Amino acid sequence: MDSLQIAVKLNTPDPQAITALNAIKAMRLQLPPLKIQRYDLWDFEVIEGGIDTVSNVVKHFSDIVNPNKQSWMFAGEEISFPEEDTELQWVGIVVKDFVDSISDNWTELLKRREFPVLSLSHSVLWRMGYLIDTDEALVKKMALDLAVSKSRSSGLFSNPISQEVFFWS
Repeated sequence: MDSLQIAVKLNTPDPQAITALNAIKAMRLQLPPLKIQRYDLWDFEVIEGGIDTVSNVVKHFSDIVNPNKQSWMFAGEEISFPEEDTELQWVGIVVKDFVDSISDNWTELLKRREFPVLSLSHSVLWRMGYLIDTDEALVKKMALDLAVSKSRSSGLFSNPISQEVFFWS
């Protein structure tokens, strides 16, 4: 059994990422991220076939990756995203729903269609680019503070009541 992850991104500028960056600018933070990217993450637990099985699922279902407007790549700890400026220090925050009907529905659909997939899980990856000379521990703290909503004036990407947040390595 293999665990594989893909990252899906819009080919055009992402309205959610643009809105988030504009909201952060309006917050007038001392050290805000300079750029933000958003990706849909799909985690596959594949019974057999590995990369070929995942590629086949992606090819068959435009709801996972719409080839007319999205691109995708296999993701992992060693991945570098081509659209990310190498002059920035990037940190990734993953937001996942506690009760995840998207993942449950996709898993059942793939099983009914007899794809060799044990499970499929969806989450959102927010990548924030900070000044490269900023302390890494400080970057992680600032990113986490931005990710988790604590009040109407702080945190943008998640609701701690219904979502979990963790760093993406």
